[in-house]
Amino acid sequence: MEIAVVGASGFVGSHVVPHLVAAGHQVRAVSRRAASAPPRAGVSPVAADVEMGQGLAAALRGVDAVVHLVAIPRETGGRSFERVNVGGVAQVVAASHKAGVRRIVHLSALGVVDDPRLRFLSSKWRGEALVRESGLEWVVLRPSLLFGPGDGFFNLIKTTLTWWSPGVVAIPGDGQTRFQPLSVDDLAIAVERSLTDDHRAGSVYELGGPAYLTYEQIVDRVMAATGKRRLKLHVPMALIGGLTAVTDRLLPIFPVSHDQIGSMAAANFTDLDAFERAFGGQPRALDVSYLA
Repeated sequence: MEIAVVGASGFVGSHVVPHLVAAGHQVRAVSRRAASAPPRAGVSPVAADVEMGQGLAAALRGVDAVVHLVAIPRETGGRSFERVNVGGVAQVVAASHKAGVRRIVHLSALGVVDDPRLRFLSSKWRGEALVRESGLEWVVLRPSLLFGPGDGFFNLIKTTLTWWSPGVVAIPGDGQTRFQPLSVDDLAIAVERSLTDDHRAGSVYELGGPAYLTYEQIVDRVMAATGKRRLKLHVPMALIGGLTAVTDRLLPIFPVSHDQIGSMAAANFTDLDAFERAFGGQPRALDVSYLA
């Protein structure tokens, strides 16, 4: 197949693109900065702007399917959830229709909910709804936390330990918020199968790795991988929520946003055998040795 990957230069795209090429597909790597992409066999870099829609229809013309990966986890640098996580999806769906694309695979997230108080998860829910109502042959993937070189969540914990935790690291609440980390390389397998298996059209897949881990256990894993030892201080959710409400306005470089703290109340796990039932094979166990 010839597949357009929208958001090819991001963390997930940097793993999905080589997997698709290795599986024998031709890839149009769509990003805002396509000109800076190094040449690779089987990959054609194409520039387009998801927020404005500029160049999207031309970028998608003639492809068999689209993988949409573009999203932001927090609002920084003038980029908003509404313009990227919702409006960007609308632009890709419209461009897909204009270009005559048949199938779209959309990356969502576990815990999406139609609740405006959880702004990121709500924006992902509304973006996902646009795909499900698009009239295209769609597949939606909802993974838990993704790990792998270049990830966001686990590298953020490393950054917090390095720059924001002088001897003590804050653990929100009781630290027992449960996650189900999934390897980004296993997600790439799910993306490829969702593109090529006709019977998957119209499906929503909730995906996680082979084990549940609490937030505190994840912090312990990152400390072990990086050699950064810190005392753990449990901070009440109300207190850390109040702190991030202030830092959102006055200290935007603070490693976590108020919305991200609120989103910890949403379930971020599914059945332990969800990936195996959906796509076959056992997903990889959490390995953050790349953080060292």
